[in-house]
Amino acid sequence: MEKKLNINKTIISIIVLNIIHLAVLIGALIYNAIYNKLNKIGSNSLTYLFFFAMVFITLFINSFITIKNAVTLSDSESQYEVLKSTLDQLENLNKTLRAQRHDFMNHLQVVYSLIEMHEYKDAEDYIEQVYNDIQKVSKVLKTSNAAINALLQAKILDCEKKDIKTELKVTSRLDNFHVPSWEMCRILGNIIDNSIYALEEIEGSKLLTISIFENLKVFGFSITNNGPKIPENIIDKIFEAGFTTKGSKGEGMGLFTVKNTVERYSGKIKVSSEDYTTFEITFPKNIDA
Repeated sequence: MEKKLNINKTIISIIVLNIIHLAVLIGALIYNAIYNKLNKIGSNSLTYLFFFAMVFITLFINSFITIKNAVTLSDSESQYEVLKSTLDQLENLNKTLRAQRHDFMNHLQVVYSLIEMHEYKDAEDYIEQVYNDIQKVSKVLKTSNAAINALLQAKILDCEKKDIKTELKVTSRLDNFHVPSWEMCRILGNIIDNSIYALEEIEGSKLLTISIFENLKVFGFSITNNGPKIPENIIDKIFEAGFTTKGSKGEGMGLFTVKNTVERYSGKIKVSSEDYTTFEITFPKNIDA
């Protein structure tokens, strides 16, 4: 099992190690000063001070460079995982489309035979079932972004397995959308996964609604679920690093990463939670605005 780099633990480890190094050096300097005093050996306090300052500066620079490299590595690893996941989803969507094309003639032959035998009700039921199967795929092919289409297809199938009803409302093809596909998939994937997790906690009807829209000024995305309400005392904390409501199952970095990514591309994210919980994300069409 591959282990993911935990950036918070990495930074804390680096700081702790450097503090230990510094403590050891200070201890050595104090020991040397006491030894010289007891043996009446002359010492130069300015030399000690200069040496201590140089060691401290070196440790600080080393910590800064190491932490910066760790953050860069973590971002690269995250980008790789999202790209890999997106490619897998594209491959699965392509297989589904090829399978539907392959089965199309078989479906026509079955319908033709049923009509020829005057089994009109069976033909109607068969056509309805085939139509529903085709709709499951065709309804996510409304944007010009293949990666987002594949992500939505994968999440809808995941919801079906977990008895979650999905509604997809797409009124934008996302033409000229400036956010990179892998970044947008990471944003949507995190929020949809959180919504699915929330819906698994309830009994009864489970509904997830995903909307993609645009107007003259913005591209917009909305994810709504009828899961548990987010308490008012924590709703302002859910985007903070390390905050999670999943206990040991969560790391508290998902929504923190989402917010940072959205803002990096001049977007805005807001959440409301009453009867339904809704995350709405908007990106300006004119990024200079």
